[in-house]
Amino acid sequence: MKRCTWVGLLLLAIAAAAPATASTFVAMSHEQLVAASAAVVQGRVIKTDSFWTPSGRLIVTEAMVQVEEVIVGAAPSVAVVRTAGGKVQGFTVEAHGFPQFEVGQRVVLFLQAGDPAQVTGYRLGHYRIAADGRGNEVAVPTLERGVQLLTADGSPAPRPRVMRLDTLKDQVRAHAARIVR
Repeated sequence: MKRCTWVGLLLLAIAAAAPATASTFVAMSHEQLVAASAAVVQGRVIKTDSFWTPSGRLIVTEAMVQVEEVIVGAAPSVAVVRTAGGKVQGFTVEAHGFPQFEVGQRVVLFLQAGDPAQVTGYRLGHYRIAADGRGNEVAVPTLERGVQLLTADGSPAPRPRVMRLDTLKDQVRAHAARIVR
């Protein structure tokens, strides 16, 4: 093989091995998420429905979430939440960084006002509730690994971490108590 072919193959192999960043978002603290949200709720996903937007250019998914607890703010007993992405008749739109919902999943959501509502901060405002090995309920961030978080000045931001569910709810209530609306 010619030298330029080897160099081309080598560059192709390096490019294929390099991690691709799916999306980049400005990080938001819990305090910023609370300030930008009309409500923070704990609930269970009871139904999802994906469909094309009226323009026919994007698939979106609406999830019905049975609210178990309103942590702060006001929310209906069943919140309808819309997000980008989903599957319709063999077509799939993957919207990296946007929340994804599964029926039966227990969640904590930071919600913007609206009907349907949207999750504040994309996946930064979406936690899955799970049990740790010791029987405690924990809030698990749903942000994918390939999503890059930056601070407002463009430097890398720390990723959200798993925490006890009660700790997250206490932090949210404390932040809400300091916010003047």
